Amino acid sequence: MEPIAVDLPGHGRSRHSSDPADYADLAKSVVLDLPETGAMYGIGYSLGGKLLLEIERRSPGRFSRLVLAGVGGNVFAPEKLGDVVASALEQGVTQDTPAGIKALVEYAISAGNDPLSVAACLRRSPNPVLSSQAISSVDCETLLVCGDRDSIALPLEPLAEVLPRCQVELVPGVDHLHLPESDVFQRAALTFLAA
Repeated sequence: MEPIAVDLPGHGRSRHSSDPADYADLAKSVVLDLPETGAMYGIGYSLGGKLLLEIERRSPGRFSRLVLAGVGGNVFAPEKLGDVVASALEQGVTQDTPAGIKALVEYAISAGNDPLSVAACLRRSPNPVLSSQAISSVDCETLLVCGDRDSIALPLEPLAEVLPRCQVELVPGVDHLHLPESDVFQRAALTFLAA
């Protein structure tokens, strides 16, 4: 399969806006960048993982395999740090900014994202709003990968128990922000997709 890199709305090279209303349906925005037909594999990290679940829920069979990284029980709730991180992105970090928030802001900026666009994305009306009932129809092979120090995604069980064809890979010594660069994560994802 040919890889297709998709930047989430408000991230990377995607269209930028500082209006939260422009991020009202993130899954629909992502689908516009995907081929119209044919099954494919999907790899999504954090919010990207939530969006892949929502896309597969809306269009069953769109993906034959999913690798969802940095998601777990957090898929059933809005981003719990969204408003705090958005404020720090808009106003900048200060000496009073908690270390975890500062790390998230620095990560977003170092990845080449526009701070005001990411802030607007975080301030959107909560979406996707996933429920265990809604995603229980996601029937493709799925790999959940999470660092064992990921305070955002853990616990994994609430999500893993709902997905009927799910495998779990816990990466030792890795937190939420450092999962994408983990060799263990990358090998697990490639092995799963090649099976």
